[in-house]
Amino acid sequence: MKRIIIIDTYPSGLRESEILSECIDSLKPLGYDIMITSHFPINMDISSKVNYVVFDKENTFLPPERTPFFWYKSEQFDVHIFNAGHTLPICRNMRNGLHLAQCLKYDEFIFTESDVIYSVDDLKKLDGLINEMSSSSKKMLFFRPELYRDCNNSYVYETLIFGGNINFFLTAFNPPMDISDWDRLNMGYTLELSFYEQFSKYEDEFMLVHDHSSNIFTTSKVNLSRYGLFNCAVLFSEKYPNQPALFLMNSLVEKTTKYVEIFIDDQLINTIRLDKSCYWLDTYTFNDSKISLYVYDNEDKKYLFMNKEFVLSNDNKENFKQKGIIKFK
Repeated sequence: MKRIIIIDTYPSGLRESEILSECIDSLKPLGYDIMITSHFPINMDISSKVNYVVFDKENTFLPPERTPFFWYKSEQFDVHIFNAGHTLPICRNMRNGLHLAQCLKYDEFIFTESDVIYSVDDLKKLDGLINEMSSSSKKMLFFRPELYRDCNNSYVYETLIFGGNINFFLTAFNPPMDISDWDRLNMGYTLELSFYEQFSKYEDEFMLVHDHSSNIFTTSKVNLSRYGLFNCAVLFSEKYPNQPALFLMNSLVEKTTKYVEIFIDDQLINTIRLDKSCYWLDTYTFNDSKISLYVYDNEDKKYLFMNKEFVLSNDNKENFKQKGIIKFK
């Protein structure tokens, strides 16, 4: 049985590249060939660690109104932030990788996002699950958490980690490559919901794990770059349309601290510490200045978590509105 691991990634920064590299290293002991699929170029140091790299520069996101959003309500304001319709680019990476693997005569695959760093013990668990799936003549391995429901009280199949028979997968479901494909396939509100809607009619042929993968791989680092753990955006203000608002909020889930530096036109104007569930907000004007923002994991600023730039121009007003809205009360 010829197997391959396909890693979906978008290593746009130093932190993301380091996590991808660690993910690859953690999977190496399985001895399977490894493929990276990405919409961001992969550097040679990382490329040399794997057997195949698929780069697709087309990275069109779903429109904001079709994406899940982050929201926060306080006594002073309400915030809605559209964190990105990244499910369509993931589907493109998935389809590109699986079709290449099929052409290369691989039989079975493991698909994983790059923000999972597997421990030795959990890697043995994953290998055991795939072997059990194969030996019992099942077609797919999915994590279907019993206690979790999505829209319309539906089950989901996790897409962070799954695996199965390549020919079966591509016969049952050819992932969408563009928005017209997305509409034609009637994809759901989230990718996990879409997978359940597309695949559940074959469920008798699957091996199901009735829990979140993070509850199975308990000694691994799982979902390190999950969207929404740290929100950082310039938002359109409905009440004050000429005063864009910079909104930062640290994780509501994980007990982490972030250290933030904010520059305007390269001059440091604020240094902020944000603990779990804490937010920071300030408003500006459309004066063509540039906000540069650096978020660190450590107070000594050795480990950059995120950096972003925003140009406060009238031309960007609509872009800010598409990203999110703040409603002052």
